[in-house]
This record gives sequence, structure tokens and C-alpha cells, in this order.
Amino acid sequence: MKKRIVILATLIFGLTPFCFDAQDIKKPYIEATGSSETEIVPDEIYVTITLQERQDGKDKLTIEKQEDDLKQNLKEIGIDISNLSLNTANADFRKIKSLKKDVVTSKSYLLKVGNAETVTKVYERLDKINAHDAYISKLNHSRILEFTKENRIKAIKAAKDKVEYLAAAVGNQLGGPIQITETINSVENNPYGNPYNYRMSNAVQSYGGMESSESVGDEISFKKIKIKASFLVKYEILNK
Repeated sequence: MKKRIVILATLIFGLTPFCFDAQDIKKPYIEATGSSETEIVPDEIYVTITLQERQDGKDKLTIEKQEDDLKQNLKEIGIDISNLSLNTANADFRKIKSLKKDVVTSKSYLLKVGNAETVTKVYERLDKINAHDAYISKLNHSRILEFTKENRIKAIKAAKDKVEYLAAAVGNQLGGPIQITETINSVENNPYGNPYNYRMSNAVQSYGGMESSESVGDEISFKKIKIKASFLVKYEILNK
């Protein structure tokens, strides 16, 4: 019984400091929101390419033959083949049931390029080899983490500056922070649903579809990646 009494007493007295800390939050305070938005041009553009077996007259164009043609065409426009890999979501051959008795085989690849001009050249070559399908599946930047950190710092500094001049406006000084809450931390780099994303299907229709995208002449133009951050801060107000 004595052990139980000691444990209960420890729990009760252990909670006491926490209660007092909670009361400290009722000090006079001022709060404000600071936001920041940074736009960057993507330097990592991922194109998903699908090759599919098809008939070319009496001959069947195999995946292997089309893959060789794809690699050769990419080399001719200066793309390092190490940037071409099997799409991890479809790393194996896929068997596609057709309306006929034959079974069609397809294979999906992921190609990383550095700018919109190169994407335009890639699509020209995909048209040339009559690739089955291709679309921009992802946009990124090699320094995205660095840019995200810088943007968050700008946002929290904006919030701090705001509470400082607001407190000064009513003749008070700013104390220490009571609460800091990050309300937004996002990166808008999804190509879906944006006008710069276009898809070629069955090759013949690919370049006609580019007319609806943001472009200058035959060159694709991408929207920038948007990095957003926002902080809500509460600071104690000190009387002069």
C-alpha cells in the first residue's frame, strides 16, 4: 500500500509544473502570419515512354528493335543513355490482350532530361520511331531541398518582421516567441492538370497536341515549380 501512495503522489506533483506552464500562455501576445513563395525553372524533367510491339507490313517490330532505335535516336541528339531506365512501375514486359488472338507486348521507360528544349527534341525523335506513347510524368529541380529551406526561412522572417512592427505601432516591445506553427510547406511540381503537360499517343497525334500547350514555335515552355511556405507566430508583448 505504501508503494502505491508514493507513486500516486509522484504523479500528482509531477503534473503541477505543467499546469503552471500552461497558464503562462495567457500573457499578452501578438500574432501574425508570414508567407513566402519562390518560383524555379525545373532542371529535371522526366518523360515516361512506352514502346509496344506492332506490325510493320508483314514484319513484326519487336520491343528489342524499337529499344535499339530509341537509344540510337537519343544519342544523336546528345542525350546520355544512362538517363534512360526501365520505369520501376512497369519494370517487366507487359502482356496486353487485344481484340484479336495475338498478345501484344509493351515496355515502359523513364527518361530524364534537363530542359524544355531537349524535351522538344525527344518528342521529335519519338515521332520519328513511331513510339506508342509518351508523357511528362514528373518535374523536379536538383536543388529543390535547398530552395525549400530558403523559402521557409523567408516565410518565418516575414512573420517575425510583421509582429515587430505591429507591436511597435501600439507602443510596445516584442518579447520571446510563445508559439510558432508552420501552416503551409508545399512544392507544386505535378505536371498533371497544367497546360504545359502534353501527351503523345500512337505517335501520329503527338505533335498536333503540342499546339494546345504553352509553346513558342515548336519549342515547349514549362511553368515554373512553385514552392510555398507560411508560418503563424505568437510573440509575447512587453510594456515599455
